[in-house]
Amino acid sequence: MTTQTPNTSAALMGALVADAATLGLHWIYDPDRIAKVAGNAPAFTPIDPANFEGVPAYFAHAQRRDGDLSQYGEVLLLAMRSMDEQGAFDVTAYQDAYSAFFGAGGPYNGYIDRPTRGALANIAADIRAPSGTDDDQHPAIATLPAIVAHYHGNEALPAMIQTAMQVTNVNAVADHYAAIFADLLLDVLAGTPLKTALNSAAQREPLLHAALTTSETNSTAYGQITERACHLPQGMPLSFHILNNTDSFQAAIDANILAGGDNCGRAIIIGSLAGAAYGLENIPLEWLLSMNAAQESWSLAKKI
Repeated sequence: MTTQTPNTSAALMGALVADAATLGLHWIYDPDRIAKVAGNAPAFTPIDPANFEGVPAYFAHAQRRDGDLSQYGEVLLLAMRSMDEQGAFDVTAYQDAYSAFFGAGGPYNGYIDRPTRGALANIAADIRAPSGTDDDQHPAIATLPAIVAHYHGNEALPAMIQTAMQVTNVNAVADHYAAIFADLLLDVLAGTPLKTALNSAAQREPLLHAALTTSETNSTAYGQITERACHLPQGMPLSFHILNNTDSFQAAIDANILAGGDNCGRAIIIGSLAGAAYGLENIPLEWLLSMNAAQESWSLAKKI
């Protein structure tokens, strides 16, 4: 294992806690409904199908429990588990674990998104180099906090980022945003202030630069411009806007939930960066205690 920077574990826990906190209001595309249901304290809103009725929304998590992870968080936790077992990111071992966990008869009970379906089909057909499909959605970055945490300072990092991403996503747009996200997380873990790091990263993509220079400071309103769906050219700019207009872990996660849409997909981005920037001590204890996978997550985060 490589030597950790102090907030590596906080980045991993931040991503997982943010994902679990968002699950109950995931994929509601009407911010007014979210605000009505959750007020100003939306984290860990209980899963309730009634909240999704009569507005643009998709209720995907009937099989999940309050405090569970979404499919994005489960991917990250699975990568952490596999890396702990193998001592590194072994793509073949991870693909085996991925198929066993998300595939038919596996322990995962929940929504299977398009990149996951494609990866499962390819792995089953022994198409593994790579097993991903042409898709630019948020699953592309779900493993990356674990990859960055383990390989930062290692010359193998760029290759490992691409290898991990291409388990599910083989797409030039996903490549572009994954590289920006990984470098940004490295920068924050190295001690660069979050907003300084955001501004540096934004120079690589006009949509990200626009998110930081807009006169609109309300991220829920800015979601009308970026849109709120699952594609990285939508989710990454909105994530940058949220991080640039909040000043704590809790505020960033709450703002992300209130912005609606694929807020669980963005939670991996926002939670890892906010965790790295603000530290484990600034993740609310009650949130940590509300996450069902907290004990395993913390045990693995310390090792990774």
